[in-house]
Amino acid sequence: MSRRKIILLIGLAVMAYAILIPACAYGYTIFQLGLGRLEGVYPNPEEGMRTRLEDSYIGIQRIEIDHAGPNAFDGSNPHIWFVTARVWADRRADGHALHPNGPDVPGSFFLKVHDGWVYRPEGSFPELIGYFMKVFHLEGQ
Repeated sequence: MSRRKIILLIGLAVMAYAILIPACAYGYTIFQLGLGRLEGVYPNPEEGMRTRLEDSYIGIQRIEIDHAGPNAFDGSNPHIWFVTARVWADRRADGHALHPNGPDVPGSFFLKVHDGWVYRPEGSFPELIGYFMKVFHLEGQ
């Protein structure tokens, strides 16, 4: 294979990656935000957390929101919030008992979309979704 063909193939590969990576990132972000909308759109992250906790625990005596705010320490990316709470309940909905000496302390990510806030689990990489929301100007979309 000639040097010219190798350079051409390398150039085509670089161009393909330059198109493929942003397209996949955009698609993943839109897909995850769509899943979040299907699970529920909340007026604010605190309400989203309370609703999710009510579905996740049985025999709730008390719920206290400990922290709700931008996930970044410097307050940047205000469209990515992390909420922590303390829950006193009989047990989790999945059947697991709570620690006998205190409350359960769950935390969840919420992302700002046009019509409210959606929950995304940590396994969906909500910080990465939020990053791509910023890159593609989808904050609040």
